Amino acid sequence: MIPAFVQAGYRAVAPDLVRFGRSDKPADHKDYTDQRHVDWMQSWLDRMDLKGISFFGQDWGGLIGLRLVTNDPDRFARVVVANTGLPTGITLSPRRS
Repeated sequence: MIPAFVQAGYRAVAPDLVRFGRSDKPADHKDYTDQRHVDWMQSWLDRMDLKGISFFGQDWGGLIGLRLVTNDPDRFARVVVANTGLPTGITLSPRRS
């Protein structure tokens, strides 16, 4: 999708989620909580100081990104999610700690 957005004249920024792709990976698996991922991405977003964002999130990026949108909605102009979950607070399966 990124080449299509760039060809259309948009700036596309795709951060690498911690433990996904080529990013650094903390050694302690206890660091991998939903909240830690939100905190890492919030820190990145604050440093980038992006505004007027058209957010497109999918899979884990959708779940994490929607938390960023609700934390700071004024940064975002549009929100699109695909192939992601929408937590309702009802647990369907046991969580691992």
